[in-house]
Amino acid sequence: MSNSLKEITVTGLMSKIRDYYMVTMDNGTEYKLSAIMPWEAVSPDFDSGKFAAVLGKRVTVSGVTDGTTIWGADVV
Repeated sequence: MSNSLKEITVTGLMSKIRDYYMVTMDNGTEYKLSAIMPWEAVSPDFDSGKFAAVLGKRVTVSGVTDGTTIWGADVV
């Protein structure tokens, strides 16, 4: 993971691949989603069940990213 995180907002299709919730943008860029921040002392999938309600739907996700994962993801 990169040392710096930057704020991001993306729109795409919500899916679940293996054990990861993902958002795929129209250009094919994919981000894993995490409900927590990377320094929190819980499993990275903690509270990720909240993403299940929007599986298969087009969503807007905001949070901070290291380039591969959106941390502290808020899904609308």
